[in-house]
Amino acid sequence: MSQELVPYPEPEKIFLIAYEMRVPEGSSAGSLLPLVTLKAEQLKVRGYITQTHCGRKVGGELEGSEVDLNQMVEWLMEKARPKVDDGSSNQKMAEVRFSPRKVQSGAKYDDFFYC
Repeated sequence: MSQELVPYPEPEKIFLIAYEMRVPEGSSAGSLLPLVTLKAEQLKVRGYITQTHCGRKVGGELEGSEVDLNQMVEWLMEKARPKVDDGSSNQKMAEVRFSPRKVQSGAKYDDFFYC
């Protein structure tokens, strides 16, 4: 009987991104926090979001696979774009900043939450 080594699949890499975004005009941080949390849960992204001390920005950390993080970042960028109903383009996009991605040695968070 031969004993062959069976290779284990490469474990999926876990990435971490810190982010901060200005709350879009006409929105409140209080309504944005649960919305971002719901989207993160749908995409299986872990981490957190919180309101900054000034109240006009939110920020936190996102953790997950590269594909899941890409989808979450795209969604956050879409949320930051102003709604244009009158055809004018004089509204500015809300500021969104992301840190460089870091590969984690393991998961830092069990789920996504807001505080």
